[in-house]
This record gives sequence, C-alpha cells and structure tokens, in this order.
Amino acid sequence: MDFEQYINNDYIPLTLNDTISTVKKAFKDLPFTHFPIINEEKFIGMLAQTDIMHVPKDEKKLGEIPHFFQNYYAKSETNCLDLLSLFAKNDTDILPIVDSQNNYLGYFELDDIIRLFYKTPFLAPKATTLIIEKSTQHFTMSEIAQIIETNRIVLLGMYISDIKEFITQITLRIETENINEVIQSLRRYDYIVLSQNENDLLIEQLKERSLYLQKFYDL
Repeated sequence: MDFEQYINNDYIPLTLNDTISTVKKAFKDLPFTHFPIINEEKFIGMLAQTDIMHVPKDEKKLGEIPHFFQNYYAKSETNCLDLLSLFAKNDTDILPIVDSQNNYLGYFELDDIIRLFYKTPFLAPKATTLIIEKSTQHFTMSEIAQIIETNRIVLLGMYISDIKEFITQITLRIETENINEVIQSLRRYDYIVLSQNENDLLIEQLKERSLYLQKFYDL
C-alpha cells in the first residue's frame, strides 16, 4: 500500500530556536499530542504537549531542553501494521516521516492510517472473526491455514492476539457463509473456539435439548 499520498504538511514543524512560550501557544492550536522538531530540515525528535506545558521558563529555547525530545519516526514505505504499532507504542496521534538521510518529509495522522486499515480485505465488512486457542506447543499457523482452506474458506488473515503461560490465542478473519463447518473442523484438531456466532450457539443448544429429551425417553 502506497502511503506517500497521506504524508501531511499542514503544520510547520517546531525548530530548536522556538521559545517555550511560542511552543506553548502553538500547542493550543495544534490538535495533536506530540509534534516534530527539526533543525535545517533534519528531524531532531518529537515533543509532547504534556511535557512542554510544565516547563516554567518561557524564554528558554527548545534547543536547551533536549531531554524532553522523544526519538520515534517512520518511513514512507513502512507497512500499515508497523505504523499502527508505532502509534500505540509511543502513545501518539502523529508520526513524523523521514527519508534515508533523516530529512523531515511530513507526518502521518493516526485517523488517516486507521481509515486505510479499515479498507483492507482483513477488515472486510462481510468477513467473520473467530478467536481460538490451543496449547502453545501443539499449534502452528500452517495447521490453522490448512484447516481453513480444506473447508474451502477464504482466510483473510490471522494473528496471535494473546499468550498466557502455555496457551496461545489466535484471531482469524475468514470469509464464509457457513461458519459452523470451520468451527467443527477446528474443534476436531483440539482448538478451543472462544467466540461463537449465533448459528453455532443455536446448534449447541439443540444438542443440549436433544440429550435432555433422550434422557427423558430413557426413563
């Protein structure tokens, strides 16, 4: 996916010569938690609004407080998942973009990247999400893919969503009109299905009622 068209330059970055007073006023107008700092077009770091607001000496310049600078950035060719990871890791809503020479190119906004992610096949509106788990030692991604594809179901993607001691949880996105077939197949391979859809739950209820009736007739 080409992200270059989403590089934003609506706001001029901060510089090392900007005073604390100037930066505080700028942050009142900026709709972001952080903002980039440059020096002669080179990226220097990111400054958090919460940090700068507590600096008492307004006459100081940013170049005098380098200990407040945070060093994170992305490249224009960075993939969507890595971008989302950078946003989350740094608890920010803006990511600076630099080239191979550390020249500042602009920034990505979190909302733009999230909207792009929503448009990927992984989050297709007709797709179904399944959350399964199994012993960490006894599962492989290739086995899961084989189970899904054996049922002639389209696998849009999967990822490890949680690891607890010896159990691994996997989230699947699949495209099918008959979710119960793949659920039953996964169970045959000892995967525990944590998320159930209404049809699967109905089948389980029918089974329970059937067993109850059988016990009743056996009396």
